Amino acid sequence: MIGEVLAGAALIKSSVSAIKGAIGTAKDVGEIAGFIDQVFLGQEQVRKAQLSGNSLNSVAKDMIEAELAKEAEQQVKLMVNMRFGSRTWDRIVAERSRRVKAAEKRLKAQKIRRQEQIETAIAIGFLLSCVAVIGGLLSWHYLR
Repeated sequence: MIGEVLAGAALIKSSVSAIKGAIGTAKDVGEIAGFIDQVFLGQEQVRKAQLSGNSLNSVAKDMIEAELAKEAEQQVKLMVNMRFGSRTWDRIVAERSRRVKAAEKRLKAQKIRRQEQIETAIAIGFLLSCVAVIGGLLSWHYLR
């Protein structure tokens, strides 16, 4: 858990530094986008580690790392908005949220389809077993 927080915080820190270096030139938008994605990934790692935290020894560290992650996001937001326009960061966050929700919806639909396929296979197996038992009983009855 502490390792996850540290990894997430390190990922955020390195991504912010990389964005600072690349934002001025903006020659490779994909590179900047990749660093922004790493910031989101690092934040998610910090958040997950906080939610799964069960050690009283790491409470202060978890809280400080979460605050540092927020500060880093604010730095990135400022850099992105200054370079690409005042609402760019908000649009990025909104679009990311939309895509995450769409992916979760697809995963849920896939899970439901898999469950339905399993239930169908079980029902077919049960019916075939019933037919086999009835066929066996009929054969036994008529062959006696």
